[in-house]
Amino acid sequence: MNIKTRILVFVILFEILAYSTLQLFNTLIYKESLDEFKQNEIQAVFNGTISRINHLTEQMQGHAIDLALSGEQLYFLRHQKSTPMADIKELAQRTLQNKFTSFEQAMGGGLWYQPQVLDEQYRYFGPYVYKENKQLQFTWDLNTPQYDYFSQDWYQLAVQQGWGLNQSSYRPIFWTNPYYDDAGSFSLMMTIDAVMLDDNRSPIGMATLDWSLAELSEFLVSIKVTENAQSFLFHRDSELIIGFTDKPQTVQQLTDDFPWAATLVAQSRLSKVNSFGFEQLAIEDKYIFYQLSESGFIFGSLVPKNDLSKQVDKVSSWALITGSGIGLGFIILMIFILKALFSPFDQVLNIIKSSIRYGSNKQVNLLPVEYAKRNEFTPIITALNDVYLQVKSYVSEIEDANTKLMSSQQQVKQLNAVLERKVALRTAELETKTKEATLSLEQLKRTQQQLIENEKHASLGRLVAGVAHQINTPLGICVTAASVLESTSKTIHGKAAAGNMSREEFNQAYDHIIQSTELLSVNLHRATNLINNFKQVAVDNDTQENRWFNLGEYIDNILLSIHSRVDQTPHKVKCQYQQEIRFFASPSAFSQILGQLVENALVYAFDDSTPGEVNITVSKHDEQLQLIISDNGKGMPEDVRKQVFDPFFSTNNAQLSLGLGLHIVYNLVIHKLAGTIECQSQLGTGTTFIITIPINVIEQP
Repeated sequence: MNIKTRILVFVILFEILAYSTLQLFNTLIYKESLDEFKQNEIQAVFNGTISRINHLTEQMQGHAIDLALSGEQLYFLRHQKSTPMADIKELAQRTLQNKFTSFEQAMGGGLWYQPQVLDEQYRYFGPYVYKENKQLQFTWDLNTPQYDYFSQDWYQLAVQQGWGLNQSSYRPIFWTNPYYDDAGSFSLMMTIDAVMLDDNRSPIGMATLDWSLAELSEFLVSIKVTENAQSFLFHRDSELIIGFTDKPQTVQQLTDDFPWAATLVAQSRLSKVNSFGFEQLAIEDKYIFYQLSESGFIFGSLVPKNDLSKQVDKVSSWALITGSGIGLGFIILMIFILKALFSPFDQVLNIIKSSIRYGSNKQVNLLPVEYAKRNEFTPIITALNDVYLQVKSYVSEIEDANTKLMSSQQQVKQLNAVLERKVALRTAELETKTKEATLSLEQLKRTQQQLIENEKHASLGRLVAGVAHQINTPLGICVTAASVLESTSKTIHGKAAAGNMSREEFNQAYDHIIQSTELLSVNLHRATNLINNFKQVAVDNDTQENRWFNLGEYIDNILLSIHSRVDQTPHKVKCQYQQEIRFFASPSAFSQILGQLVENALVYAFDDSTPGEVNITVSKHDEQLQLIISDNGKGMPEDVRKQVFDPFFSTNNAQLSLGLGLHIVYNLVIHKLAGTIECQSQLGTGTTFIITIPINVIEQP
């Protein structure tokens, strides 16, 4: 890299560093200012929304109180003015119709008096109006013993709280939880109960107002604090979802269905009980802004973090494009400046290049450099001409040396040819020996694989013998029961044919037949289970394909199939697993591993005179499955433990053991299940095999 290029590269790097620092600083400052601005903007939207919600709830409570006052006026007319009940009914209907004619948010409402409070002959007095197809309808249908409005939840809400007479407010008000009106409007609503009181502040009933939440839900959908924001409205006391713009199907579901919503409601209950301020949470790639209204509604919005950073990215992009254009112009300007500054250097360089000539045989000819100007390059040109004279003398000497060298190279070529022939001969001999060694190795591998298959089939043979021994017991019982059944059937048939069979003999014969059939059914079912378990284990041993299975149940099946083998010894095999573990793997691998380790313990770990115990423990820790097979037998010395997984290694040469059992186990764990196996043993303390398999290899996705 020449000086001009290095200067240009330095200028470019310096410009990139300075521009990046300035751009980063501007982005941080702008982002901080924009975040503050957006926070204030969102808070302003929330304040307006909460004010709207509070205004609506206060309006609902005001109408309910106004309706309760009208109900108290009817009570006054009945008891103070002695107004007839017929006129009271007409006034109640007219009052309700006038109140609800111009009140669009209300789906209905009524006046509900305590028993006999207006007249001793009236236990129920509950006029009610409701809207059907936007038309106001009046009814006395709820004024019946069948409906019994005293037992309704909305009525008991006030009764169970002592009519709210202990409240600090003059007029007790109760709000029900949000619910769907399944009787007429089929819309989401809440009911406001306003207690009616007499002059002594004793409850005489209540006025109810059914408030439709449709307008509030529509208003919620129309609020967008950012482009991709999702607004929601919860009811804190009931933990119900009133509205969710992104998931309208979740209305009337519990907030527990969304972890972040449950956390938000819990915080509003615990730490924000008396606070109605603007709050903020952060989850993954979104911000949650929310605020609690005075009536117990939680209004909030899920705002993607990208929405807040979008304007910063836009300004940064324009700044990057503009800065890149300015930087590119500056680089072009520097190229022209450097070209003008280095023009004298280029001229001198061209003169020097023209003084070097090449002959027909690529021989270098150095001509004296002619430079007529007097400047800072003149001493350089003079020194260069002196160097040229010295180079010419050196070139003559080098040419003589080259002649001698070429002669030596010819001799080296001849020696190389002889050496190549010898190398080719040795290579051919080496290839022959390598081929012979490869054939021997392949034959050894085939022999080893055949021995492994023989060991596998020998294990399956032991399994067949054990299962046959176990099946023999229930089948023997079945043969005996069938014989008794045949004998009893012949006896009862003979006596019946002769006509001398008593009722007691018939009952005894019938009992024998029932007992025999029960024995046949139980033992045949037992034999069927043994055969099915053996079939599954045998099929799994014969195939290496993966499938889903329950490890605990499969281990029980394996132990059941080798039960007879264990019964032939005084030893015991116990299995313990913490929980149900299902995964996708090769059952054959686990069958061979477990069967070989148990067989190995029964053969090598114990003396026949002393009972021993083999313990199998299956557990799951974090992302690993651990299988531990331990015994309390003789143990093994250190030199044996180190070679226990080697092929053809065996300490029981007297029984002509192949020594491949634990080598097969090692290969299955390492290569088939991608796990690890460790052997721990000391003389006199038993042996423990610890198998660890990664869950992400075998666990169900």
